[in-house]
Amino acid sequence: MSFKYFLLSVFLLSTGFSMTAVASDANMVKEDPIDVSKKIIADDPLPWMAEEHQKILEQLGPIEALGQMDKNYLLLQSPWLGTEYLQGVFDEGVNSIPVEQLLDLLNLAANSPQQTSRKLAEISIKQALYEYDKAYQIASSLKGSSSVAYEDAIDFLQSRFGYLKVKTAKNLLDESAQADNAVLDKKTGKKISDRFKSIRKKYTDEIPLTNALNEVKAFYTLLEEVVGGLAKVDPYTRFTQTITELNEVQLRERKHWRSVLEITYPDKGTVWTIPDEVSIQWSTENLPPEKTIKFYLLRDNTVIEELGIYKNNAMASGIKLNKTLPRGTNYRIMGIELFPADKFHTAKFATPYFTIDKRDPNTLPPPVEEILVVEEKPIPEIEEEVEEIEEETVATVAPPAEQQPQVEIEEAVEEEITETPIPETVVSEEVVVEEKPEKRTDFDGRSITYVKELEVNNKIVKINLWDHGRKDGDIVSIYLNGYPIVSEYLLTYQKKGFELKLDPSKPNDLFLYAHNLGKFPPNTVSIEIIDGGTSENIILNSDLSRCEAVLINVKQ
Repeated sequence: MSFKYFLLSVFLLSTGFSMTAVASDANMVKEDPIDVSKKIIADDPLPWMAEEHQKILEQLGPIEALGQMDKNYLLLQSPWLGTEYLQGVFDEGVNSIPVEQLLDLLNLAANSPQQTSRKLAEISIKQALYEYDKAYQIASSLKGSSSVAYEDAIDFLQSRFGYLKVKTAKNLLDESAQADNAVLDKKTGKKISDRFKSIRKKYTDEIPLTNALNEVKAFYTLLEEVVGGLAKVDPYTRFTQTITELNEVQLRERKHWRSVLEITYPDKGTVWTIPDEVSIQWSTENLPPEKTIKFYLLRDNTVIEELGIYKNNAMASGIKLNKTLPRGTNYRIMGIELFPADKFHTAKFATPYFTIDKRDPNTLPPPVEEILVVEEKPIPEIEEEVEEIEEETVATVAPPAEQQPQVEIEEAVEEEITETPIPETVVSEEVVVEEKPEKRTDFDGRSITYVKELEVNNKIVKINLWDHGRKDGDIVSIYLNGYPIVSEYLLTYQKKGFELKLDPSKPNDLFLYAHNLGKFPPNTVSIEIIDGGTSENIILNSDLSRCEAVLINVKQ
């Protein structure tokens, strides 16, 4: 048995897993993470004993935070797994790195492999110590009498891999000093130089982490072909094979405990009728009852109404819809888990499209029928009375007496007619006076919908923006009065701050423009507008055909 498989077997046994248990996720989903964590600690108590923890810190500590350049070295650990395994490292809104930093790293991997291997070992130890210490602190509570939150148990399950990563990285550190530096010949040097030119041509400034991993993978494959650089350092080869196996198990563990949300009603055949109250039904996995879920009503891919926040009790009823919503078959409900235990994953679900109808008031029988009956009966009676009056007039032959009141009636009518246009003229003048500047209704072929109008005291305000819901690769721009203040920004959970200079002479439109739809459309951004000592939080949505906006007025 090779070293890496031996280590992985020890790891699985020490953490209470068998290969069968790892593969059989369906049987474990219903387990309580707190109970699973306690079992892991009981089955292999050594990593969670104070003596072992202190011994490791004395040998390798203290625990230090990694710098940004240090984090880049971790791209060499397991580039074959993709960016998801790096979420525990690049979790501060960093989704790209400077191209020159990547090229420096690849240059060291090719021309200074011994130095690179040792540096990678030191950084891997720091990162693994951080994970291990976090798991150890939670384990202390799990072993004691104090209660542990659901979120802490999930954190323990996802961080406990640090203990064996420390051991693996320590082996690399000890063995790197014995490795030989590989000298590259001119032919190999030319291939590497051409590779660098290709990367510089594709990426001028920043390179996304996903692309950076692909470039590291391709570069290491090149080193393997020429049998040079880091690929010739045997300790590094053993290290990366083992750490990749550990990261694979860690990823499976992370996915195993992910929360899942499924909205079961409304579904495809549902018809909601305004103004009737409606309800939502759902089911979840790995989501405790005390957790909360926020629901939205979408038309196409745009959020048009927030339906409320509810405890995870499988049903919400008595929901009232906005009475101004138009009829349509393009509605659906989206639910988002709030405050997820797994910060790398948020349970999110959108239903199929369903129908919203409205009860037509003209079809209500009682009021309409009564009005019609009242109108029909007087008509023949009036006609009969007129005929009788005419007949009587002819019989008495007294036209002057009959005409006199008619003249008075005509004069009265004329007076009314002359008075009637006066308010009409005044109304038309008022309309002209109250006419407001036209709002921007479209931009770059996309319609703009205003979700809120604000009044602020200062013409200079600050805004913070961040991803609302799951971080799924949304790229957006923010425009103020048609000019970009944020261009093609990749949304993250980390707040990004900007300053706005408003025009006090007119309403200022601030709108969200989507450059993609991410994994879960639409693009949704949370915006905090800070006006001196007050602030307002707004959620804007955008897809490839619509933008949502807020109108900001400066108080005069």
